[in-house]
Amino acid sequence: MGDRMNPSDIHGKRLIAVAGKDTFGKQFINVVNKEIAPLGLMMIGININEEDFGFFIHNLADSKVEVTIFMPEYQKEAARFFGLDGVLLMSYKEDGELRFVTASEVTPIDDRKLLDLTKELGVSDEI
Repeated sequence: MGDRMNPSDIHGKRLIAVAGKDTFGKQFINVVNKEIAPLGLMMIGININEEDFGFFIHNLADSKVEVTIFMPEYQKEAARFFGLDGVLLMSYKEDGELRFVTASEVTPIDDRKLLDLTKELGVSDEI
């Protein structure tokens, strides 16, 4: 299992969480990691049950994860939590505050969309 993550893989990297009901170990996240690793980024899938989502999002600002991308099943709920119009695709920390990338409707998330959202972070135009 060469795709298994080791703690040393994360050290010194900016973490991007992909939050959904079934995202841990998904192949499309591994594909994106190969593209973004040279930029000091690491994407991890986090499985969150509906009953745990409130706890997760309430603690987002204080978490070690700097960027969270929301899978379609949580985009509306995440936007409502932060009082945003539309749906929340991504939150990220900048200057000690959470910033948001929204859309008008629920948006499928695949490897291409993950790369597009990563570009929104301003890390590189070479992705």
